[in-house]
Amino acid sequence: MYKKQLLMALVAAISLSACSEKNAATATTTDANGVTKIVIWEQMEPEGEKVFKATVAQFNQANPKIQVDVVHYPNEDLRTNFQNAALTGAGPDLVYGPTDTIGIFHTSDLIQPVEGFIDQATLASLDQKALAAGNVDNKTYMLPDINGNQIAMVYNKKLVSTPPTTWADFVAVTSKLQDPSKKKFGFAYFEKEPYWFVGFYQGFGGKLLDANNAPTLDNPAMVSALQFAYDIQAKYHLGFKGMDYDQTHELFKSGNIGIILNGSWSWQDYVKSGINLGVAPMAALPNGKTPIFLSSTKGFMINKNDAVTAKKAAINQFFAFDLSPDNNAKYAISQSQLPTVTAALELPSVKNDALIQASIKSMQYTTPMPIAPQLRAVWDAIRPNLDAVINGQMSPADASKKIQQDAIQGINTIQGK
Repeated sequence: MYKKQLLMALVAAISLSACSEKNAATATTTDANGVTKIVIWEQMEPEGEKVFKATVAQFNQANPKIQVDVVHYPNEDLRTNFQNAALTGAGPDLVYGPTDTIGIFHTSDLIQPVEGFIDQATLASLDQKALAAGNVDNKTYMLPDINGNQIAMVYNKKLVSTPPTTWADFVAVTSKLQDPSKKKFGFAYFEKEPYWFVGFYQGFGGKLLDANNAPTLDNPAMVSALQFAYDIQAKYHLGFKGMDYDQTHELFKSGNIGIILNGSWSWQDYVKSGINLGVAPMAALPNGKTPIFLSSTKGFMINKNDAVTAKKAAINQFFAFDLSPDNNAKYAISQSQLPTVTAALELPSVKNDALIQASIKSMQYTTPMPIAPQLRAVWDAIRPNLDAVINGQMSPADASKKIQQDAIQGINTIQGK
């Protein structure tokens, strides 16, 4: 295992910004009134965050001697700020995110196993496969509350009556809806984000990491996936220049896009916006294969410092409340993902939820997200080179080589080489 000082070298190498004033919310034990304060940093999606904060408010009211404070960060800011704070023995008591964050936090010795900290009754209440998704070196570093986090094809039934299953059908359906002059589009997605792109790459037969967690990114599958990403606009004339998350999200909510790719966390928002929503696995790529996106659990990781350990009883009391079947089901439904509490999976509210059932189906076309610090370097390598291909500044073949080179360099930095 790499030591903390290696991560310090990484922090210096990539010029991580200092934590914001939110860092004032660091771990303490009890205040002058005997109140134990639990600080959680999270990167939840808006619908889920509303439900979670409501649960926290209920807990705080029922437990005046334990008060939970929740601080929201965007995903990348959460990683950076937690690393900076935890390296100095500060930061929140709990940090919430997807499983891929375990890799870098565990490598740098910033989080502690749930075994021996979380009550056995809470651990036993969880789906054991979901719990095992956070396992590294035979220890578990995440207390999961949802399982999924996957990308799927989302369509407006008013515009697309039947989801296309082949690429030829996909182009035929979406091309009819494409009218950029009226800001009407047949298809759009977050084109420059690796978490979306990896579905294409794996659909063409690629793998992110080999059995030794070394990057495997310069190959025909990567070239084909990059070419496909370029062709969506250049050859098939779909979408629009600079497609990002927010534009795609808002245009779909307003009924101006027929089909998008987006994660299960977003689906409830579309329903609430009045979209007659359909969800299906994405249509097959030009090679006839279905895109294979990533899936992961999301949940809580425990800061590894003495002040947090001193709050063990209070933290367990909070999780006994937050991970009750009813509360877990409410949060999972808000994200259209599977709850991790086994009793919650049996509740009618879960079994009868159409989006939860769609989530189950779409997860058949996913692979688990690797838990490895090397994955951070892979994401950082793909992003700028994918952007260069989409903008016509680099050929897919050259970008494939550059992605592999950049990933190796990034991993060397992580490992302090």
